[in-house]
Amino acid sequence: MNNKCDLSQELYRIQIKIFHYRQLTIFSLCPYQRNYYLNLLLREMEVLKNIKERCTSNRESSEKQKEFTIEELAKYNGAGELPAYVAVNGVVYDVSMNTTWAGGTHFGLYAGKDLTKQFSSCHLGTPIVLSNLPKVGILKK
Repeated sequence: MNNKCDLSQELYRIQIKIFHYRQLTIFSLCPYQRNYYLNLLLREMEVLKNIKERCTSNRESSEKQKEFTIEELAKYNGAGELPAYVAVNGVVYDVSMNTTWAGGTHFGLYAGKDLTKQFSSCHLGTPIVLSNLPKVGILKK
């Protein structure tokens, strides 16, 4: 999976499987069948987590704490082949692999921006929400 196209195809296949298994888990009447699909769902989510860890470790090693201006950050909106980045409290996070940020949007917010105010008002400034996101740099003022 060295090619970006191969990776995106693999992620798409995993996303379809996760959606399918989730639906089957919800609508299964038999508890044994529900448990079976739940285990398949958890297995696919583990595969997705492993891919995420590989990608973020590669990205973090190649991009050691880059400094972003607000103009540079705006380029990383998740469109095209560029990843989706957001800044919160001066730290730039990669939200590309986060399923709630599909397409560079999250509940009406767009990647490529400083979302400190929105984060603190929505998540009450809870840092645990950000703990699973890879840090890719800092925001210059």
